[in-house]
Amino acid sequence: MVSSKATSADPKVCPLCGKANECAMAENQGKKEVSCWCSTENIPENLLARVPESAIRRACICRNCIALHKGDE
Repeated sequence: MVSSKATSADPKVCPLCGKANECAMAENQGKKEVSCWCSTENIPENLLARVPESAIRRACICRNCIALHKGDE
């Protein structure tokens, strides 16, 4: 199960587990036309609902948390 302990709004950190989210857009802030795995990922609404308010639209959920959630469904 994914933890909701991490509340960081750091764009490079998953707001659910506190580990690196590997978001290319966060890594390359200010650079145009950067694409990332997270921009095409289908993230379930009930997982998005676990993101702390301070991190909404500021930090991506990492691949591991998405995979763990999808495995729980």
